[in-house]
Amino acid sequence: MCRVLFKYLLGVGLFLLSMQVSAADDSRPSDEVVEIMRAHFPWFTNGKALFVDVNEQRMYVMLNEDIIQDFNISSSKYGEGEVPNSMKTPLGLHFVGKKVGDGAPMNTIFKARGNTGKRAVPNDERYLDKDLITTRIMWLEGGEERNSLGSKSSMRRYIYIHGTPDEALLGEPASHGCIRMRNIDVYALYEFVEEGTPVVIWKDGYLEPDVIVDLPEVESDLSKKDRKLAKKRLNKEGRKSRL
Repeated sequence: MCRVLFKYLLGVGLFLLSMQVSAADDSRPSDEVVEIMRAHFPWFTNGKALFVDVNEQRMYVMLNEDIIQDFNISSSKYGEGEVPNSMKTPLGLHFVGKKVGDGAPMNTIFKARGNTGKRAVPNDERYLDKDLITTRIMWLEGGEERNSLGSKSSMRRYIYIHGTPDEALLGEPASHGCIRMRNIDVYALYEFVEEGTPVVIWKDGYLEPDVIVDLPEVESDLSKKDRKLAKKRLNKEGRKSRL
């Protein structure tokens, strides 16, 4: 119990620390984020939730419909989507499926979720543009059909929230599919969330129906005689239903 309380207080303390150095000038209005969550994800407006805004390249940390912190992030430089091997960031509802990195020092480099024992230096040219995963990993599990089934599964695609040495690029799309964060920010976030915390990756318009193209007319396989018999049966069934 004491350890759980300590980790919670540590998470809150780190949030307060990172708040001092997190710019929020270009963020979406807080009330707009809350309205999106209320309209589309009302089940997750009580408790902790993460809202990743691809439009603004910003993450909002929510607690009971209050935004308690927001961070610059980087989603994929290749765009958004669920296609396997596309290196695109999947949209929609997710959950923190697994947390990796307990006890690792800040800037630790992970490979295949294993601690290499090496550390990167943020914005040092030796570590830039290598798609390194540093400090902490929150492995995402898809929560919708589009991002959880088969090879489109975000977990099978190894979509993470993680730290990066490329901190100077945060605020613009730069990743290979994951959600990148500044190392101190992901360190704090990791202590604050639990496995199972909902994560919404949002892009304006993604919930609107796709445009339906005109489909070509398909000829029936039935002969002319069979089509007449089918029509006669349908008319007969219609009369019976009205009796």
